Order: sequence, then structure tokens, then C-alpha cells
Amino acid sequence: MQTPQELLGVSQEASVSEIRSAYRALARRWHPDRFAPGPERDWAGEKMAQINSAYRDLLRAARSREDADADKLTRVKALIADGRLSTARELLMGMPTRCAEWNYLFGEILMKLADYKKALIYLSVAAHQKPDSPEYARAFSLAQARTHAGRVTRMPRLRGLFNK
Repeated sequence: MQTPQELLGVSQEASVSEIRSAYRALARRWHPDRFAPGPERDWAGEKMAQINSAYRDLLRAARSREDADADKLTRVKALIADGRLSTARELLMGMPTRCAEWNYLFGEILMKLADYKKALIYLSVAAHQKPDSPEYARAFSLAQARTHAGRVTRMPRLRGLFNK
């Protein structure tokens, strides 16, 4: 017997949208209404029942994972606000999800650690994952400015060197 993941063709850490997409593709293929009355239709009905059951199980698991991840992200925000950056970073690194919020928070940690080049990468990903977020866009712009500011080198004043 196949596991729900094998039946839907998704990974164990699949997101809700990945599970829905896989379910819809299988439902279009195996829905009993696509078959003429007879044994093939009955077999498709059984197959569709298995697909529905796997979908419900995987969706429930994915939602509980997403809820747990949302709780962790809230905790990371509080840790960043308290200045406990290493603890926040450890908590983020232990999460399997790399959503826009994850990338944003990781970028914020790197910004506070003055690692602007790496922060720029994560904040760029967050801004692309969620382009309608002004908070992510602002953080990305700030990281760009700080990264470019670090590249500008000032020439030392050479007063008096050439006045001899």
C-alpha cells in the first residue's frame, strides 16, 4: 500500500499549495465521471477515494506544520526585538520552511550583525517572494544602500604633499 505522499507524488514537507496542486492533477485524471459506466469507473472511484483520503491527511499535516512554523516565526521576531540574535538564528536554521517571512527575518538578523552582503541576498529573496510587502521592500532597499555604502572608499586627503 502506498503512503499518502507516494499516492499524491509530493514530498513529506510539501506545502499546502503543492498538495492542492498535486491533488487537482490527480482528480482531473482519476475522477470517476471521466470513465464510462462499468468496472473501470468503479476502479476509478476507489482510486479517487484513496486520493481524497491522502489529500485530507496531507493537508491536515501541512496546515499543522505551517501553524507550528508561524509560531516559531513569531518567537523569532520577539528574540530579534530582545537582541537575542544567535538564539533567533538557531531557531530559524532549525526550520524546514523557507518562506518570505523566514528570509526576511534571517536578513534582518544579518543586518543587525552588519553582514550586509548576505543580508541583501535574503532580503532580496523575501521581497521577490512577497512583492506586495512594503516592509520587505524597505528592508531590501536599506540592505542595498548599506552594501553599496560599504563599497565606496574615500581617498585620503593629500594636503601638503604636492606643495613642496
